[in-house]
Amino acid sequence: MLIKISRNFRNRLERIYLFANTDYYVRYYGSKLGILWAFLNPFFQILIYYLVFTYLIFKIKDPSFILYLFTGVITWQFFSETTNSSIRLFLKQRYILQNIALPKVDFFWSLIGSKFWGYLINFLIFILFDFLFFKPVFSSNLLYLLPIWIGLILFTLGVSFILSTLYVYLNDLSHLWDITLMAGFWAVPIIWDYHIIYNNYSFMLLNPVTAFIINIRQVVLENSTPDLKSLFTALAISLVFAVSGYYFMKFKSKKALEFL
Repeated sequence: MLIKISRNFRNRLERIYLFANTDYYVRYYGSKLGILWAFLNPFFQILIYYLVFTYLIFKIKDPSFILYLFTGVITWQFFSETTNSSIRLFLKQRYILQNIALPKVDFFWSLIGSKFWGYLINFLIFILFDFLFFKPVFSSNLLYLLPIWIGLILFTLGVSFILSTLYVYLNDLSHLWDITLMAGFWAVPIIWDYHIIYNNYSFMLLNPVTAFIINIRQVVLENSTPDLKSLFTALAISLVFAVSGYYFMKFKSKKALEFL
């Protein structure tokens, strides 16, 4: 019995990896440089930011702002790209879901895996750029990135569960979510200092994405321990979203698939 469970679990992991791998590589299918674009895109993105904010906007005032900006941008990109892709997940995989008895949650894990792998590559480019131009000092505080990233994944997963299920009933949801993400980009401290607003409106820190971006910057830019209170609060909220989103998807998706 133990061997059977272990084999089933291994098969699920292989299936999730296969879906995630396919989803990731298909983005670069047909291009001459192929997967190399996964490294070139974030490299040129941060390089352009560096040139613009160093020589055109700030000149020599604060060139390190590019690091502040890029950490926020790539973290927000992971959340926005994943949730946007999840909206049509059931529609995209409807033939498999209607004809093969596969756990629906596996498709979400494969989507998360594909997008998070891209996020890690972006983060690696950020670290390399930081070493090349700013000579940072890192310490064991980098270990805090693990719970931060786990929380980011859980929150993104929970939102994805909810969006993908609701979209079956409400096709306008994709447009509404685009507007929400547009507003969210400016509500989250990506290009501005969070102290400007959050000292007076601390409730805005309850947005887990905001807390995780701040925590990441505290770890990699300030080489300090993140605000543990905001981190634990964001982790708790993310866990609630992941669990409630999963059960919402589990109980509603079966009926939702009949609409496809």
